[in-house]
Amino acid sequence: MRICAVALVGLIALTGCGKKKGGSHDGGLGGFVSGGSGGNDNPASGPTDLPSGIPTDLPSGAPSDLPSYDAPTPSYTYSAPPTYNSDGTNDITATGCDYDESTRSFQYTLNLRNPETQSMHYSITIEWEDQNGGSLLGSDYKSVTVASGSSQTLSATSYRTLTEQTSFTCKVTSALKYPSST
Repeated sequence: MRICAVALVGLIALTGCGKKKGGSHDGGLGGFVSGGSGGNDNPASGPTDLPSGIPTDLPSGAPSDLPSYDAPTPSYTYSAPPTYNSDGTNDITATGCDYDESTRSFQYTLNLRNPETQSMHYSITIEWEDQNGGSLLGSDYKSVTVASGSSQTLSATSYRTLTEQTSFTCKVTSALKYPSST
């Protein structure tokens, strides 16, 4: 409350309220007039109904007893995440492209080796195509996580009854890999 009263007194002194008794302000602008060039200029008088005990000698500048602040030095270091090739087809060697008449299924064995420095998740698509016409005979999808530097063997299978002698090819059509969150 006292600060508000002191601010009000300062505002009254700066704007010259209660000062004009006759003379005129130049250009209609408010403010106070310095010097005594207007005939009836009397010094501004302060309000008389202010409560007692309001300090009139306010300190100037910043207090000298405040502690100084030093910004903390970070205690961590940042290193860029390891880079990797998202195409995992080079991590796969496949063998045993075959058709089993007893189970009526295409088969393909995938040997997967993760060369990365982190565990990787692989999403792999395998297709069997008719070698003569190029039509799709079967497909399989595998999703697997392989630890860094480890290997895993997967069996890809697609069930289909063949009614005639068919020449076909097996191929990994895509192998997307990305860092595993586990």
